[in-house]
Amino acid sequence: MSASETTFLTHSNESAYHKCRRVIRNQANRFRQFQFCLCAIILLVLIMILVAVVSYSFNEIHYNEEISQKNGTFSLKLSMSPNLIPSYHDLSDKELSEVIEAGQRAINHRHYLDSRATFHPVDEVSPNTRHQNAVKTSLFAGKLALAGVGELGATRYFHSIRKDIDITSRDIYFDGNWAPSGSNCSEYFVSRCHETSNYRTYDGTCNHPENRGAAFTPFSRSLPPDYADGIEAPRVAKSGKALPSARKISLLAHRPVSSSNPGFTVMLAVFGQFLDHDITATALSQGTNGSSLSCCSPDNLEHPECFPVFVGPGDPVYDVAGSKCIEFVRSAPAMQCKLGPRQQLTQVSAFIDGSMIYGSDKSLADSLRSFKAGQLKMYRLANGRTLLPQSGDFNDGCNREVENKRGRYCFLSGDARANENLHLTTMHLLWARQHNFVASELQKVNPHWDDERLYQESRRIIGAQMQYITYREFVPVIIGKSEARKRKLVPLESNNYRESSGEGDGDPAIANNFASAAFRFAHTLLPGLMKITDAEKGTADYIQLHKILFNPYSLYGASGVKSAIISATMNFIQKTSTHVTSQLTRHLFEDPLSNSEDNSSNPSAVHHLPFVPCGLDLVSLNIQRGRDHGLPGYTAWREYCGLVRPRNFLQLRGIVDSDSFEQLPLLYEDVDDVDLYTGALAEVKTSDGLVGPTFTCLISQQFQRLQAGDRFWYESSQSPYPFSRDQLVQLRKSSLAKLICDCSDDIDEIQPLVMQSARNGNPITLCDDIEGVDFSAWKEAN
Repeated sequence: MSASETTFLTHSNESAYHKCRRVIRNQANRFRQFQFCLCAIILLVLIMILVAVVSYSFNEIHYNEEISQKNGTFSLKLSMSPNLIPSYHDLSDKELSEVIEAGQRAINHRHYLDSRATFHPVDEVSPNTRHQNAVKTSLFAGKLALAGVGELGATRYFHSIRKDIDITSRDIYFDGNWAPSGSNCSEYFVSRCHETSNYRTYDGTCNHPENRGAAFTPFSRSLPPDYADGIEAPRVAKSGKALPSARKISLLAHRPVSSSNPGFTVMLAVFGQFLDHDITATALSQGTNGSSLSCCSPDNLEHPECFPVFVGPGDPVYDVAGSKCIEFVRSAPAMQCKLGPRQQLTQVSAFIDGSMIYGSDKSLADSLRSFKAGQLKMYRLANGRTLLPQSGDFNDGCNREVENKRGRYCFLSGDARANENLHLTTMHLLWARQHNFVASELQKVNPHWDDERLYQESRRIIGAQMQYITYREFVPVIIGKSEARKRKLVPLESNNYRESSGEGDGDPAIANNFASAAFRFAHTLLPGLMKITDAEKGTADYIQLHKILFNPYSLYGASGVKSAIISATMNFIQKTSTHVTSQLTRHLFEDPLSNSEDNSSNPSAVHHLPFVPCGLDLVSLNIQRGRDHGLPGYTAWREYCGLVRPRNFLQLRGIVDSDSFEQLPLLYEDVDDVDLYTGALAEVKTSDGLVGPTFTCLISQQFQRLQAGDRFWYESSQSPYPFSRDQLVQLRKSSLAKLICDCSDDIDEIQPLVMQSARNGNPITLCDDIEGVDFSAWKEAN
């Protein structure tokens, strides 16, 4: 910035105020000299004041956006965000230096606290460490989080010297030189892109002009956060008291009640989780070198990143285990390069681009490639079947020594959560096989294409198929067909392109409310028991849900893939409600072998892990996560969505189900205290979708933004490398059913809409009769 530029945090040699005073004095001298009448003086003064006010207002509106200190060690500038307009407040150079020092002190203090904290042993395998692995945080994210700690420390100090500022409305860019690798904020967030590139980047950069939606950037906010201190302390009750324990709410408002929904299959929830892992991966706070905090340790209760769920007396599960606490580590603070309240960090791109298949950075993507004919690496069994590459990480919470001795390992994929449950692992396998199938088909029609071209074109097609299947088979079921049509969230037909509709705000970044609450609705869909069919023996058995978590070893069996697919497409989901199976509220991430009733006959149980008396509670974690992220209460979101905002508990009548109407006043002090997750799940459905009106609103908005804000959207004619009209016709023949037919083992019939139950209008159909993509549309003229 040149020395002549002025901002509200720097000074020119003479301020507007001093200029005004000088002019007034000159006028007064003239009055004394020429003895003008008193009325003329008053009139002149009034005119000068008016001019000064207008001039000041003009400067207020047109202040310079960049603020810098002479030594260049840090900079501040105002955000161009239209939603956050900061007030005018001057800071001296001394105060700015103090802000930087405060941030550095916060970082140093965090290092000190981490050095004293208790961490889970690296080789410990427990429900908590499995949970930590299920939401694994990269070391790079940890470095960004440390910069976030500095920014929050600077924000607290800034607020202490400017207490008249509403800190939730601040949006002042700030660089304390804490960015990883010694870069500064302007370098970190500046896009260096080749605008003519035909293909997406792995991390989502170079898509949105401001890199919104890229990996390792903050979630967006639809409403300002509701932190207890306005900066980062988790949300509390309206009265200022602590909110009721998330575990208490789980036990009373989310108790398990069986309520089968025979219209839809478990595949709906499986695909939803697969999609979720494509677009969200919240980073958790961690210690030195990625170590996991043990937040129920007495030594760690004061650690600022610990926010455990406290368990009351008489708990039906944790009393037996002798535990008064459920482990919970706060989500890592995002580096924002700005002063303001805490935001959270996503580790994957927001775009529906298949990142869970390929990875969100080039290094991981390359490690999964064979570099031959565009293919992904696969592990080939003796019978010729292929599985995902094997994982050699023995501390991932999944690999077990007894299985490894048999040559059976957990798997590698583009997302670290691929082994979280059997059905999810199967979905990863199917799509990896689909990539290789597409690459083989493209090679047939374009034998002159090299490995790189085959890989990138296949990846591009896979991303398009993910988008098409999501908006054709998944979204209309969740929000309802009528809502999907109204919001233009259904695919176009034939060879039509989708022109920019102006729907949504064009910001593809995942909203905090979506990642932390709304898209977690699917946890209520899962049944506690899964019917598993043994295709070889022709028998069926039921298995508890928690026993297929981190237990993908059955895929090595001859009929393992087929059995997993049949169970996902034949088991019914539960109705969307507040009720969640005890498999997720009592047994989440228990070792699937330790508590087995049939361990005596299980060869894997000879050296099974020590007995774990209970698992985690997913509902408690979901509620706690919303508070951690400062999500406003349920009633605020109803108002945001244009729905009636209840002002007291009585006004919930007709909005929530009768059971919740009775329970919520017993749990919360005020209706505004009700957590978004609990309140929205309790809503009475008002459309043909699976969720109530508040979640319908929030989920719909997110999928609008994902479509409108994606420069590479498959239907867009404005994409850097658009699909041809003939190719669009073929892509619109894609279906999850056909993908299963092409990429599974020994499945020759299935219902065409696999997320819906087989019935009239969706009958079991031979795979040969389900239409597929004709890749001759990609034949390139020689």
